[in-house]
Amino acid sequence: MSKIVLGAVVEGISTRSDGSFKIVIGTQEIDKNQVADLFSLTNKFTKILITDGNISPIEKSLVEATKMSGGKKAKTPAQRLRSVMFRIHEQQGINQEFEQFYSAEMERLIEQYKEMLE
Repeated sequence: MSKIVLGAVVEGISTRSDGSFKIVIGTQEIDKNQVADLFSLTNKFTKILITDGNISPIEKSLVEATKMSGGKKAKTPAQRLRSVMFRIHEQQGINQEFEQFYSAEMERLIEQYKEMLE
């Protein structure tokens, strides 16, 4: 189990299509052991305390006592497809509202599958 305390700057916050948030954090220079520990946490559910002051012993114990719910639930195949379609819409700069794009693409897929029916 890795535990890391880093000095950092919150560089950006954005919302995601599923209602969650993405936080971009830039650290100060860190040593190779901390880098290794940080990489070991990639795609793992973690706890995080962000403060612009020092972490008191009480705050540290509160973080330690916070129960983890096991991470995010796995997305359904439909949710995964919607997320991929959202990224395509975003990356290709499609000049159409995402909901309209999504509906049109889903109709296209449905028609393709209907054609395969006897």
